[in-house]
Amino acid sequence: MNSSSRKETILNVLRNYSNFVTVNQLSERMFVSGATIRRDLRDLSDSGLVRRTRGGAVLTESISTEPPMILRETRNEMQKQIIATIAKNHITEGMTVFMDSSTTVFTLARNLGHFGDLRVITNNLKIIWLLAGRKGIDIICVGGALRESSLSFFGENALRYAGEMNADAAFLSCQGFTVAGGASDAREEESYLKRAYIENSRSSYLLFDTSKMDKEYLFRTAPAPVYTRIITESNEVNDYIAAAVAR
Repeated sequence: MNSSSRKETILNVLRNYSNFVTVNQLSERMFVSGATIRRDLRDLSDSGLVRRTRGGAVLTESISTEPPMILRETRNEMQKQIIATIAKNHITEGMTVFMDSSTTVFTLARNLGHFGDLRVITNNLKIIWLLAGRKGIDIICVGGALRESSLSFFGENALRYAGEMNADAAFLSCQGFTVAGGASDAREEESYLKRAYIENSRSSYLLFDTSKMDKEYLFRTAPAPVYTRIITESNEVNDYIAAAVAR
């Protein structure tokens, strides 16, 4: 079991069984050492998800039901890096790009170091922090109400501000995708903001790993034909989606 899976298990144990758990209980449950569990608890504590106690940890009362960013970032890391490598080929010097708050697009942002003339418009605070010191990359923040679990801005102000700008391309992800229904998300505010990015861009690119294929969530963001290109880590899946959309 990797670090991300262990942390998810720790949070699930705290949510579903008890607000308090000991290091020994977690160690026995996951067949790892106490030192490993203590490192995981330290990371979760640093992220504000749990509070360390003598011999264990308690769940932070304000914890969200949404998987926190520290866990989402480490899911399918290799797949996200493959996607980012493909997607960055659609970015050229001098472009203005929208970037959403997804961890997949954050991985793309980590691959922009070689660009010397780029403008990035984003509602994601981590992308802002990441690119703030990069020479030649200008950043515009789509402000609004901060959602702590994803360190991203949403709401009416974010939507209005995004609608006042134009971009060459938008890079977006989704929580679910089907060929028939397109991209979908669980949160209405995310779906609306992504639509604004698409509507105000000359081209749009949907990035997601194949674990999201054939899953649907409540809010439809955009049908498949709307996107200029849909990119996963699998060339076979990419070709299948392109052929299906072209019919």
